[in-house]
Amino acid sequence: MVSITRENLIEPLEIEISEGPAHCNAIEMSEAKPWYEDIKNFLQTGQYPPFADRRDRKTLRHLAIHYFLSGEILYRRSFDSTLLRCIEEHESRRLMEEVHGGNCGPHMNGLMLAKKIMRLGYYWSTMETNCVKHVRHCHRCQ
Repeated sequence: MVSITRENLIEPLEIEISEGPAHCNAIEMSEAKPWYEDIKNFLQTGQYPPFADRRDRKTLRHLAIHYFLSGEILYRRSFDSTLLRCIEEHESRRLMEEVHGGNCGPHMNGLMLAKKIMRLGYYWSTMETNCVKHVRHCHRCQ
């Protein structure tokens, strides 16, 4: 028989459900555009960013093949055909903290943290390096 104590209780996760489009509820921390803005604009309009040379246009076309736009939300197709939601920097920091050290967080290493976030369905371009840096700065993991 399993005994459950207060230390073993897992608190429920808080999940926000937005009724409107995501761009209406987003608050930018800085004036910089998100990392996926050029890909999103290319998929929406088919136009290249200003001052893009031939090499940049070719690179953008090759990158856009791996992405899918559903309304205002950009997804990346993974190798097993699952869609990973592209998120901005401030949301990625919150997500890393919640998954790594939250209620269910086992304080895994950086690469395992990145894989777990991808299994949850999220993606950003510097995911692995950000996760490794986040784990290095975690005091409980040292």
